[in-house]
Amino acid sequence: MKEIGTVKALRGNNAEVEIKRNSACGDCGACHVSKDQSVMLTTAKNPVNAKCGETVEVEMQFANVFVAAFIMYGIPLIAFILGSCVAYYLVGVLSLGWDQVLTSFLTGISLTAITYLVIRHFDRQGRFNSKYQPVITAVIEKIETISTPMEKRMGN
Repeated sequence: MKEIGTVKALRGNNAEVEIKRNSACGDCGACHVSKDQSVMLTTAKNPVNAKCGETVEVEMQFANVFVAAFIMYGIPLIAFILGSCVAYYLVGVLSLGWDQVLTSFLTGISLTAITYLVIRHFDRQGRFNSKYQPVITAVIEKIETISTPMEKRMGN
C-alpha cells in the first residue's frame, strides 16, 4: 500500500509524514483521523534521509496492514466473545443469582477494554512500531497530485 505525503518533522531515524486522505480510505481508526479531516499524520521510518518539506512515497506492506487490523480489532473482538461466553456459562453453572446476560455482557466489555489497554501498553513499548511502521521508500521531486472532482471545482 503506497501513499504520497509531505515530511513535516524529523525524529531520529523516523519522520512525521502528513498524508492526504483519499476517498478509498476507510474508518478503521489506525491513522487517528476522523471522516471530517482531510489529512493524517503518521510516523514512518526514514531510510532515504528525507528532509522536512519534501514530498515522499510512503509504503506499508499489505500483509502488515491486515495483521495490524487484526491486532486492533480481531483480538479485542475475540476477548469480548470469550469473556461473554465464559461469564454466561459460569454464572449459570455456579448459580450465583446474578443476571446471566448482564454479567456476561459487562465481562465481555471489561475484557475488551483490558485488551485495548494491553495493546496500547505494548505499542508504547515499541513492540509493534518497527514491524508495522510505514517506510519512506522514495523522495519525489515534483508531482502533480490527483485531485478529486470537488477539489478541482474549488481550485485546489
